[in-house]
Amino acid sequence: MSIRDDQRKYYSDLFRRHGRDPQALGHRDRETQWERYARLGRVFDHEHTSFHVHEIGCGFGDMGQFLAERHAAAQYSGSEVCDEFVEVCRQRFPQGEFFLRDITAEPPPERYDYVTQSGTLNGRFGATEDDWRRFVFSMLDSMYALCRRGIASNFLTTYSDPALQNPELQYHDPAEILDYAHKKLSRHCEIDAAGPLYEFTLRVYRPEYVRARYAGTTFDRYFEGRGN
Repeated sequence: MSIRDDQRKYYSDLFRRHGRDPQALGHRDRETQWERYARLGRVFDHEHTSFHVHEIGCGFGDMGQFLAERHAAAQYSGSEVCDEFVEVCRQRFPQGEFFLRDITAEPPPERYDYVTQSGTLNGRFGATEDDWRRFVFSMLDSMYALCRRGIASNFLTTYSDPALQNPELQYHDPAEILDYAHKKLSRHCEIDAAGPLYEFTLRVYRPEYVRARYAGTTFDRYFEGRGN
């Protein structure tokens, strides 16, 4: 089975067990789920007008509810590999678009201001370390290709008590993830590990978007002829 097949089976089983509950998405409860969204949401926290967020692994569309509460002008859509979740999202947000697709398998034509994902990269299942690393980097590449402004993704961190780590989950080195993002995606990136969870959030911004936000001549030397 492929990693996507493993993920599809895993979350479908959780859905049958828990129904429409945060536990079916791997969250302990709603409070920790909202904490993750708040960290992801800092990628667009400065926005004051309408913008579009596309969530990879959108689950039940709870990010859409978070956006409705915190960013009323935001548009929300998502991609999923579990058809049960897609149907739930389409019922909850009939005005949005929700796709049953793997964005790493075939690049979608759509583009969105921001692309986020929460928890999708936590379960390695039966994949080898090398296969999983390639999958994670492929996912980041695909998310970045879909965005016009930035991406945000969270990871379980290796900077946690080994005795508390679940052997069925995948823990990532923040330095490795930041290094990949900086070298392969954009130098405009950041790691946020300041929250209470044993996790960190990666946020990456497109250089042209950062340049537009720092339009004054003072910053010209940091953008002209210096790649991304």
